Amino acid sequence: DDEGAGDDTQTPAAAYPPLRPPPAGSGLGAARGNLTRGARTSDGRAVRRGAGQYVSASGGGRGAARRMPSSRAVAGGIASLARNFATQGAAEALRPFNLEGLAGAPAVDVFVALTDALCPPGGTIDEAIARDAMLETIAALAAEGVGNFDEMTPTDLQEFFIGVVTRSIEGKILNEVGTNSIRVSPDLAAVERAQRMLHDFVDGCVRDRFAASGSSLADVSSRNIDDFVSDLYGAAFDLMQTLGEAS
Repeated sequence: DDEGAGDDTQTPAAAYPPLRPPPAGSGLGAARGNLTRGARTSDGRAVRRGAGQYVSASGGGRGAARRMPSSRAVAGGIASLARNFATQGAAEALRPFNLEGLAGAPAVDVFVALTDALCPPGGTIDEAIARDAMLETIAALAAEGVGNFDEMTPTDLQEFFIGVVTRSIEGKILNEVGTNSIRVSPDLAAVERAQRMLHDFVDGCVRDRFAASGSSLADVSSRNIDDFVSDLYGAAFDLMQTLGEAS
């Protein structure tokens, strides 16, 4: 393997320029209004507009990504795990997290242990968002009846990575502008539809930008993983802004 097979030393995450606060009165209020409208009427365009306006108010894609350091770090850990799994196998992939003894255990158990290693409970809001994203992705994995960790494929781990990135972005938007907006409707079904619409929109943007990178996680060198993850978050947010503005 070129560029550091077995080398789990990672460079610091991509350095972003200092953020400028969004102009007073712009962005977040509009985003909140559109998410509220989407929850009340099941209007997918309003949900997309609200998500796009959140990105705009956060300083664009790079600014929005910059506001998620814990989520990017967790996603980087998962990307490193996926890369090492593809190049070195299950036990070696888990070794940097001191979990190599779980290589043959049920995948759900391994990912729960990995969650505690990467983002233990009791941290900041951003850390809680990252932890919730992992746990929600694990629940989705469990619902699919996944087997033991060492029986997974590199594609399975790539899907887990995409799921965590998607749910962390979704969780960030809901935490900052959407929690009350999405829940304003007394109709539980409408609330669930709005949340699904937001999830599907974010998921589509993440998958589009991941595919556009032209790489699988196995192809990303250990020294470039953090930059790859940061770029993916920024590009996904940029696409959300573009598509939201066009809705």
